[in-house]
Amino acid sequence: MELRTYLHVIRKRWISILLVTALAVLVALGQTLTQTPTYDAHSQLFVSVKGGNSATDVTQGNMFAQNRVTSYVSLATSPRVLQAVADDLNLPGGSRKLAGRVAASAPPQTVLIDITASDADPELAARIANSTADELIKGVASVEDVSLVKLSVFERAEPPVSPSSPRPMMNLILGLVAGLLLGLGLAFIREVLNTRLRTQDDIERVVSAGILGTFVGDPSLEKTPVLTQGDPYSPRAEGFRQLRTHLSFTNLGGGHQSVVVSSSIPGEGKTSTAVNLAIMLAESGTRVLLIDADLRRPRVANYLGLEGSVGLTGVLTGSVALEDAIQTWGPAGQLHVLASGRLAPNPSELLGSSTMDKLLTHLESEYEVVIIDAPPLLPVTDPAVLAANASGILLVVSVDGRTKKADLARAVTNIEAVRARMLGVVINRLPATKGDHNYYDYKPQVDKGKRRSTEGRNRQEMRHGSLRP
Repeated sequence: MELRTYLHVIRKRWISILLVTALAVLVALGQTLTQTPTYDAHSQLFVSVKGGNSATDVTQGNMFAQNRVTSYVSLATSPRVLQAVADDLNLPGGSRKLAGRVAASAPPQTVLIDITASDADPELAARIANSTADELIKGVASVEDVSLVKLSVFERAEPPVSPSSPRPMMNLILGLVAGLLLGLGLAFIREVLNTRLRTQDDIERVVSAGILGTFVGDPSLEKTPVLTQGDPYSPRAEGFRQLRTHLSFTNLGGGHQSVVVSSSIPGEGKTSTAVNLAIMLAESGTRVLLIDADLRRPRVANYLGLEGSVGLTGVLTGSVALEDAIQTWGPAGQLHVLASGRLAPNPSELLGSSTMDKLLTHLESEYEVVIIDAPPLLPVTDPAVLAANASGILLVVSVDGRTKKADLARAVTNIEAVRARMLGVVINRLPATKGDHNYYDYKPQVDKGKRRSTEGRNRQEMRHGSLRP
């Protein structure tokens, strides 16, 4: 992953990361509050040896003492010493009870022995540390020549004022760090395992083509997919006007343009995109033809209320003349539509035939823009074949989770395999945000009488499948 990818994951899943971190801090806090405080008491012994008068004797004596210290440290926690401490203080459990509560160590290059005793009672902790020091001196005296080596208490233990554990601040810091690492780890694991498209960033990491249009998801569009059935100044209508403008910038060479509109899988909104884009092109005065080339599941005629049995298949088989198959739509017939025609048993052969290639060439010379609603790319090869003969392909991608990243990648591969030109991507069903309507509520103001007259005319036009102005 690149740094940009990591930042994207953090920005995308910051809430879950924050929740995991907060949970870890709460767990650390709970353990701190429920843990019994433990106090550490410290005593210190000094090991000395009888030295001679010369510097050599003193040096040898110090080295001898340092060597003996290591053995004395082990003796401090031996069962014999600890049992003597338990007997001295009348502690139940004997040496085994004290084994985990007493520790001894020696600072490097010294003749000092540090004894630490831990207990929930600070007074008892100090008594155990002092008793261990005393019993260690006795034990060493019983096995060592006291005329050569002497152990003495340098510092006696005092009851500690504050507990050594738990340490609230340290526990909270550890909980914070552990929670943050765990939250980040889970976020990255979820990102790796997440195979579905949910955001615009997901698409941009798969497709290098530009984003020509974005549309927010709306359940009501399933019943009213055509723009003339809603508000002509809605955010969706303005979005298609922007798509129309962005599409014009892809026509670098000028002249006439043929655009295949497709998607990776069914149900991503390619047909509604093709229809509404054609409507907006016709609204701007462009001479445009909309072709329903989805010969398996045609829907254009149904969307526009036109006759669907006469259309492309009849023209390709020679049973219907082109001029008889093209229908007009709109108040002045601005939009020309070539429906799919009757269902054919060989749609791939028809769309990939030389007849279709010649037809498309002829239509490009007759119309400024030809919009072709093609089948999805993955189930069939039809759209890739059409895109290879057209000016380019407009890929519609839904980000509501129905499309997988692998599906989109395969669709792009299919387009590249036939060397078709990718004009851009249209993102469909984006999650709605609070600011989606802020910049679109700039509608023309009309007086009430004129509004009633306009609304009546619009209702009349809708009955005839016409465009709104």
